[in-house]
Amino acid sequence: MCTGACVMYKVGRVVIGENRSFIGGEEYLKQRGIEVIVLENEECKAMMQKYIKENPEIWHEDIGVHDGHL
Repeated sequence: MCTGACVMYKVGRVVIGENRSFIGGEEYLKQRGIEVIVLENEECKAMMQKYIKENPEIWHEDIGVHDGHL
């Protein structure tokens, strides 16, 4: 779920498997009273590294990187 949807639908807690590959709106959520838990799960980290390596074009599109720039 994206940050805006979490706020709009009044989600009370967001659990993030890992946040090294991309840091989203964690601070924004916290400022709005939403509990944010980051697990730093090794399996999630490995899965994301594999996905990014195998699908760089899709990954960069998803996070808004165009020609190597945000």
